Amino acid sequence: GNVVHILDVETGAELGSFASGDSPHENVYSQDGSKIYHASIGTVYLPLDADFLDATKGDRIFQVVDANTLEIIEKFDMADKLEAAGYGDLSPAVRPMAHSPDERFFYFQLSFLHGFIEYDMQEGRVTRLAELPNLVPDMSITEYVNDSAHHGIAMNGAGDTLCVAGTMDDYVALVSRDTFEYQVLTGLGEKPYWVTSDRAGENCYISWSETDQMSVISYATGQEVARVDVGDHPQRIREGYIPEGWVQ
Repeated sequence: GNVVHILDVETGAELGSFASGDSPHENVYSQDGSKIYHASIGTVYLPLDADFLDATKGDRIFQVVDANTLEIIEKFDMADKLEAAGYGDLSPAVRPMAHSPDERFFYFQLSFLHGFIEYDMQEGRVTRLAELPNLVPDMSITEYVNDSAHHGIAMNGAGDTLCVAGTMDDYVALVSRDTFEYQVLTGLGEKPYWVTSDRAGENCYISWSETDQMSVISYATGQEVARVDVGDHPQRIREGYIPEGWVQ
């Protein structure tokens, strides 16, 4: 439908909507809840992945939206930003994203990219490229699940470490925000498909879509501290709260 719906979390009633590009994909609220950062990824479900067929992917745009009025504050095509930074060969389809605590720097995963880019929201430009290990160098990109080489990224509360899902590589990487040096954790599961952080910013949650589990990884130690069996093909994880009496 190329539209984003805003729902009341208490009642489920629709409060409004705003237009998106093709295949709306990612919504992230600002820390104060006043803005929505939104990205569309285009038609990733089509098998037309060659560079010369890129136009068939549709409109892939990034938007900053006023969460109260739903007016578009800012809108751009990542292709223009990548071209200006000398990365015109990368896909402009923004996948999951994370941002620094002050929301100036954003870290975007892109289709087919084993890694992510850093984007300066204040200056409106791509500033750095983080390249992470490609453990499937001989795999055709047509075999990537919905064009996602890496799909899942989050930042710790201190704003100095990123937790990255190496989806087609079957690993989790903890990456220094300052240097982009990384620690790769393998052998924990298959096809990690999303990453979020807990509210304290001390751990990241990884969903293993092919092994029907989720892991909790400590940012401080780089170790798995818990694993939970869940349902088929888990993706997003959100931390919530329920009354203690419900689980006694």
